[in-house]
Amino acid sequence: MRILNMLAIIATAYFTTGCDDGKTKITGNVTADVTQLEVYSIDPTGMEPIDTIEVKDRKFDQVMNLDTADFILIKVTDQYQVPLFVKPGEKVKLELTGTDEDPEYTVTGSPESERIWRITDIRNIAFDKIDSLNTASQEAQNTPMYEMKKAELDSLFQKVVKNTSQAYKDMIDEEPGSIANIFIFSQSIGNYPLITPQEDFAYFERVDSAIGVNYGELKHVTSFHKSIASMKQNLAMQEQMNAVKNNLKPGVEIPEIALEGPNGTVRKLSDLRGKVVLVDFWAAWCRPCRAQNPFLVKLYNDYKAKGFDVYSVSLDGLPQQQNPKEEWTGAIAQDGLIWENHVSDLKGWETQVVVDFGFNGIPFTVLVDREGKIIATELRGPELEEAVKIALGS
Repeated sequence: MRILNMLAIIATAYFTTGCDDGKTKITGNVTADVTQLEVYSIDPTGMEPIDTIEVKDRKFDQVMNLDTADFILIKVTDQYQVPLFVKPGEKVKLELTGTDEDPEYTVTGSPESERIWRITDIRNIAFDKIDSLNTASQEAQNTPMYEMKKAELDSLFQKVVKNTSQAYKDMIDEEPGSIANIFIFSQSIGNYPLITPQEDFAYFERVDSAIGVNYGELKHVTSFHKSIASMKQNLAMQEQMNAVKNNLKPGVEIPEIALEGPNGTVRKLSDLRGKVVLVDFWAAWCRPCRAQNPFLVKLYNDYKAKGFDVYSVSLDGLPQQQNPKEEWTGAIAQDGLIWENHVSDLKGWETQVVVDFGFNGIPFTVLVDREGKIIATELRGPELEEAVKIALGS
């Protein structure tokens, strides 16, 4: 059985303590040809080596001085690593039966560590099913029935995702106060997260509350609690932005924009009344935006004489941009964006227009009629050109 991806472990490592007295003992066997195992502690910021376990004749037996319960990592090799949650006094037995290519293990004597193993096993069972579906898809690719077969396989894939997600929810329902539950929230199949804040936030809150009761004295639980509070705030903000975006309906007057251009002159969107205007939210750092610019240049040149204009709002000003204004004006020149109406407050995603228009990705466009009322949002390509022609009466 494969082990948990360590990046996911670190990303969600909000760990806790127990209060049992006694020494923690770790014993077991390893099939790999190694002379020692490395032991790391994991906290919300990363990992730190804390001990080594000597291996003799592929067996190990070690007492560890742990004052509190903690997540630790047993490292066999760089590719073969086993996460545990151990408490003082536990007698942990490990059977490290895998290889670098297939790092299997089993664990007993530590209930939370056993639950981590279950979490991993559920995911790996799903991965095996997905591998079988991928094999079936490849075998069917050059057959006449491929499209029908593909639809069937896609349906089976979604069923695997749904069933795996439900298995994790059942684990949380079974024991919401288990600290191992934190690992569940990092699980995904490809690009499909299995439990999401948007759809399953109640599960995040249940775990947060329950582990706070069971393990609330540690900084790791505090860190997890803070992340949930931030998540809740972000969800509320996203809901508010979605409501704003949904109000950008055809016939509604577009919100005013009044920002400075490259030379410091304030340019108002309302000053373009009487023209059909494409409001284009973009940035020099946005590759899809830059890829769209040649089409916008052609559209502007083809219809400017008939009363069409472009009002470009740049979201340059990200923290990693050393000179956002230079990058902004450089992109304008490089892409040949010859219209006059370029504005930005160079605040990146912190700009007020993101709140006013409720979008969370660029390019984002709003087509406005001669009276400043919205025609449509997020039009591109031929669909955008057709809407411009109709608005101009062409």
